[in-house]
Amino acid sequence: MSWKSQRERGGAALALMAWIARHAGWHLSYALLFPVTSYFLLTAPARQKEAVRRFQRRALGREPGWRDLWRPYFAFAATMLDRVYLLRRDTRNFEITTTGLDLLDARIAEGRGCVLLGAHLGSFGAMRALADGCHGRGGCPVEVMAFMYEDNAARANAVFSALSAEKAELVVPLGRPDSMLRAKECLERGGLVGILADRRPAVGEDRVMPVPFLGAPAPMPAGPHILAAVLGAPVMLAFGIWKGPRRYEIRFEPFADRLVLDRRNRERDLRTSAARYAAALERVARDHPGNWFNFYDFWEEMSEPAPPAPRLLRRAALVLPLLAAPALASPALAAEGGLEAVMAALAAVRRTEADFEERKEIAGLADTLPSRGTLLWQAPSTLEKRVVEPFAERVTVSGDRVVYERQGRERQEVDLNGAPEVRALVEAIRSTLAGDLPTLRRFWKLEFEGSPADWTIRLSPLSPRVAAVVQRVAIRGSGGTISRFETVGNESSVMEVRTRR
Repeated sequence: MSWKSQRERGGAALALMAWIARHAGWHLSYALLFPVTSYFLLTAPARQKEAVRRFQRRALGREPGWRDLWRPYFAFAATMLDRVYLLRRDTRNFEITTTGLDLLDARIAEGRGCVLLGAHLGSFGAMRALADGCHGRGGCPVEVMAFMYEDNAARANAVFSALSAEKAELVVPLGRPDSMLRAKECLERGGLVGILADRRPAVGEDRVMPVPFLGAPAPMPAGPHILAAVLGAPVMLAFGIWKGPRRYEIRFEPFADRLVLDRRNRERDLRTSAARYAAALERVARDHPGNWFNFYDFWEEMSEPAPPAPRLLRRAALVLPLLAAPALASPALAAEGGLEAVMAALAAVRRTEADFEERKEIAGLADTLPSRGTLLWQAPSTLEKRVVEPFAERVTVSGDRVVYERQGRERQEVDLNGAPEVRALVEAIRSTLAGDLPTLRRFWKLEFEGSPADWTIRLSPLSPRVAAVVQRVAIRGSGGTISRFETVGNESSVMEVRTRR
């Protein structure tokens, strides 16, 4: 059972609780957590409660009772309440202690930056409060940037973003092609990059490493370890543990001076790194089982229910989804000619419109995230994507500019002249649609398969920085019509395209 298949609950209740917390104070709000937790525990799906029981049974080494089942629900609610105050820097009567902070300070002093691998265990807000200086020694001297999947808790994030727009800007939603580049730039400035490393993608078995966790193999994502290796910075573990009303302990543990994945033994090295992470996570989970906030079948051992109707949850990426813009059917192709014939056919198409359905995933950090909408290609250089579900937005590439627009958010614009990696991603499709083989080969190594009537073009990036985002691209089509576009990387997607005739 994928964690993203579970619908977000309690958005209205959370908004009300945030209002009460601000106007009635912490004590009344904390008292209300008891009936609120009772309600959510009693109405939780049986499958979710069984998943929590299975974790507790392994962590405790005995059959859990109702009090054991209650604790993670209550702890989660308590951390959400405290987050209201921590985001507003109202830390009166909070007690936040640290373990291993001197080790992190030493990493910061080296000026190389540091990757912090965390988990859905305990409080993210307490760790942010530590960076803000509520622990009594002043704020973190370097930039702190968190990369996480937010859309499964969109309503909760909306509430907390309203409390602190400044903090919201420091959380980078995964799903944009520049996410990994921003992580690298943060590290190059000596900053800290936080990544949650305990949730696997729902698809792509090559992206998880089954390793021992609490006595049974659990699918730990390979993506965070691959990313840490690509970024080349020191790696530490970080956990923010809830220990009672307004009391937290932040733990930092050394993990690796640098993760190295030997090309000849890549799978072995990935499995070793994932197993070390799982062992460390197990120690903390056994010590603090009430802090475990993965309310789903973590070991994927429960039988699957009938699949629910798909929910369109994911905001489309800034540029990568545009790479799936289609081409209209072209004039008849010669029986031979291969890549050159396909390029000529695509170049003959000056304008096309199509409908798309996309499934996006993020290695180790996210899962299948559907969206749908329309696409427009206008030669020689304009691509436009309009998303209609899960919400309306538009991304346009024209000439050297990329523009992202979404209602209620600031318009974003990127100059491709100053973003060579993003340009390479754009040219993957633009040069293909334009039939511009020389430009395409400036950025990508090409492989052609099939015939002009049924073909696949595979692209491999020439730039190591692009390879940190996308490992390979596959474009499929028939004649001069593109029908499928697939990317494989830290942020991957499969887009099916239906050209309007």
